[in-house]
Amino acid sequence: MFCKLSSEKLNDFIPFFESKPKFALFANAAKFELEKRLPNHPCDFYYQESNDAKYFYVFRHDRIPDSCRPILMIGSDKTVNQNDVIYGLEQIKAMEPDLGNIELLVAPSELSIAARKFFLDNSNCSEDYNVACNHFYLPEYVYPGIQKKVDEITLPESYSIGSTRVSDTEIVFSTWKFSTPDGILQIKEIIECLPTACILHKDKAVAFEMVGLHGQLNHQFTFPEYRNRGFGTMIENTIVSKCFKEGIQVLKAVEHSNIVVLEKSLNHKLWKVVKEDDGEIIVFNYTQYR
Repeated sequence: MFCKLSSEKLNDFIPFFESKPKFALFANAAKFELEKRLPNHPCDFYYQESNDAKYFYVFRHDRIPDSCRPILMIGSDKTVNQNDVIYGLEQIKAMEPDLGNIELLVAPSELSIAARKFFLDNSNCSEDYNVACNHFYLPEYVYPGIQKKVDEITLPESYSIGSTRVSDTEIVFSTWKFSTPDGILQIKEIIECLPTACILHKDKAVAFEMVGLHGQLNHQFTFPEYRNRGFGTMIENTIVSKCFKEGIQVLKAVEHSNIVVLEKSLNHKLWKVVKEDDGEIIVFNYTQYR
């Protein structure tokens, strides 16, 4: 069975998504879509049942002029059958003409293998790079402690903490590792529509963090001359607090190549790595196309 989910059916799946950390980004994407939070990046959700497994496909449109390249996210609740994944993608291709112009694919490794093979034969784009990551989430029981830290934040005179201003879009964009030439409008929409955190010094943004289109923590940055003052922790706790209050699942991706941060995250007292039900750590692949 393959179908496009209605708003009602999508709403019915949110408790399922929220119950499993590996579907945290699906929960956020569903929440944002039902709330119409991202007018330039709406999502269609597709659902497939096959061989006793459930597959979910999130097709995020890009309606920003001169871009129009979608993002696809795929997830499954059980062992993956690659033929099933390809069948689902064939159905989406028939319904979404822009699928062949994909910009980014996000999926666990098992699903990614089948999807990348599909796009090799059915896309107008070629792979630019593929990044392996682990996802980390915060269990609900840690939130009161984080909120306490946020409430206790103190900054020197001439410093303040709040949300990133739309007027700082260019600063955020210019410091983003994964920025693309036409990505500044995407950053502007995120700053306008989703939680952010920012520390200002004399009205200048010196440290900031945002969440991505699927609600993942994204682009924490502090200018070099302001580092080693605890600002990164302050803005992360602040944005986590905002996400929790809005019902956004808190999750971050750490690249395998970032060995120091990955090791710290795996041994962190609060952050937990996303695993399968059998305890196996899940590897997520982010495949960028050009």
